[in-house]
Amino acid sequence: MQWGQIKSLFIICFLILNVFLAKQLIDRGEETLSFIPEASKEEELELNISGLDRLDNEIYEVPLLYTSGYDFNAVDNLASQLPNQEAVVIDHTTLFSRLTTPIDIPIDSEDMLTTALAEYVYLGARFERYRFLEEAGLMVFFQRINHPIFYNQQALLFVKLNDENQMTHYMMRAVDIVEEEHDDKPQTLLTQYDAIYRLYHNSNILKTGDEVTEVSLGYHNLVSLPNGEQLLNPTWRVNVNDTSDYFINAIEGHDYPQYQSFITETLDQFVSLLSSPNGKDVTYYNLNEDRDNESTLLTAIRQPFITAYHQLTEVESE
Repeated sequence: MQWGQIKSLFIICFLILNVFLAKQLIDRGEETLSFIPEASKEEELELNISGLDRLDNEIYEVPLLYTSGYDFNAVDNLASQLPNQEAVVIDHTTLFSRLTTPIDIPIDSEDMLTTALAEYVYLGARFERYRFLEEAGLMVFFQRINHPIFYNQQALLFVKLNDENQMTHYMMRAVDIVEEEHDDKPQTLLTQYDAIYRLYHNSNILKTGDEVTEVSLGYHNLVSLPNGEQLLNPTWRVNVNDTSDYFINAIEGHDYPQYQSFITETLDQFVSLLSSPNGKDVTYYNLNEDRDNESTLLTAIRQPFITAYHQLTEVESE
């Protein structure tokens, strides 16, 4: 055999050997990489979402609540419990009031604000501040039954302020617990961590870089019953980046929709009752007949809330 052929044969053999060795090296590299553990979902959450150190690790047990609308007209001598104000109740469940003298409201002190509400607003001690919409001079309060009832048109208080931060008007609805033999056994709730986990992994609502700034417990309307009652479910409110609120069913773990237009839609609904009272059950309290007739009082209460509505809708449209 010629030397050239032998040399070519050796070259081919070395090439085959090199390919074999290269494949072995690649396979070993892939095998080594396969042993690098993937980050768990918990680790992924903790790497991408800040503020988890603020969470409460306590296990809560809270009952469901059965409620019905508060009937203002069923209150004995309601007029005497509305001092220095003229009021109207529409369809038994919605109270509108005008203060005869504006009342200073300490908007920067929760304790003083709570005291002022209890003194000047009927059932005011049952409510807590949710938001102050300064551009419209409007304070929004949610009713509490041990915990706040989130975004419920039947458990809400609007307080209208003038330019000096004095209360001039308010309108409200409230609910009471139904005293019946419902199954009110306390339910074991998801932990706050579980609520955040579900917002991030299940709902994809939380995004990388978000910060959990507060988590608090409240109630959300799970279902409205045919007799006008509501079944309220324990709910986690999760505030993110100090700007947005998200709500998680604290028993089943699903999220509730956001309420971008809740305040303006509810304002519009309340004002529409004042605008078209015909055909409705309307009862007046402490009406100063020397100064106002019924129609004038309705207009006087309605107008500042209409103004607030327009101011808010202009902000929403920007």
